[in-house]
Amino acid sequence: MTSLTSALALALALAPVLAQVAAVGGGAGCASGRFHPAGDDVEDPVDGAAAVDAAPGLDGPTIDGLAPDAAPAAISPLLLSELVLAPNGAEMIELVNPTSAPVSLRNYYLTDVPTYFRLPTAGHTVEASDFIVRFPVGATIPARGVVTVALDTAASFTAATGSAPTYSVAGNTMELIAGTTPTLTNSGEPVVVFYWDGASDRVVDVDVMLAGAPTASNALMNKSGLTVDGPDADGVASTYATDAMTIADQAGLPAAGMSTKRIALESAATETQSGGNGVLGQDETSERTGTTWDGSGFTAPTPGTVPATLLP
Repeated sequence: MTSLTSALALALALAPVLAQVAAVGGGAGCASGRFHPAGDDVEDPVDGAAAVDAAPGLDGPTIDGLAPDAAPAAISPLLLSELVLAPNGAEMIELVNPTSAPVSLRNYYLTDVPTYFRLPTAGHTVEASDFIVRFPVGATIPARGVVTVALDTAASFTAATGSAPTYSVAGNTMELIAGTTPTLTNSGEPVVVFYWDGASDRVVDVDVMLAGAPTASNALMNKSGLTVDGPDADGVASTYATDAMTIADQAGLPAAGMSTKRIALESAATETQSGGNGVLGQDETSERTGTTWDGSGFTAPTPGTVPATLLP
């Protein structure tokens, strides 16, 4: 009788959780330029799998309220620290590690693709000049250090800035996942660093910045409520949390040869700390970048330099 009573109690406890499982229908589109997700020891979906369109609603069940597949607590809160949009040879994205421990970068990605969050799905349209790049095997960022990623070759970047980058996209030291001729839009666009373990349904936002004034055609997309079933084996989809989408364009645009720089760390005063799609639930689309980034008086790039204001 004791074991029967325990079994009944367990069944009653699980009932509310099981009741949350629901099937969600959705549409799919197909276009050229598709890419398949790339992950260590993860088999890519077969060719011919449905491509995705710009609206939420991929087919598959979702379990509301459950934690994301990727454990945010294990992801370090790296920050975008400096961006150069022009000229092409000097284009760069720099990351800072404000923590006291080195971080492996292998599962971190950089992108200017507005729909980057669809990476775990099979099929996606990406403009030739847009990019999703992954850090190479063995890549690390030192404690309280920076890494500089040039969009052009290392030689071109060094000639333009007088400093060698840590990695380069055109020089193939970054793994190009999507795009063919990567470049940053001079007038401005979203720049995102995100984390994906190669198997989970969802990516985790690490930092988001709207450099300059992105046009409507390359504006950051809202992923609120998008349901995705990635390449993991469970066949159960997950749903992105609601994005605030209050992050603003910059007040000004850095001229060619100048950079825009982060001037303050994120905090509870500058970004929503829970309920989002970022590390530990932060909402990277809520960052008050008018406070954390410069918006005028842009200065020359400082590749490889750790900003003193970003080190706690």
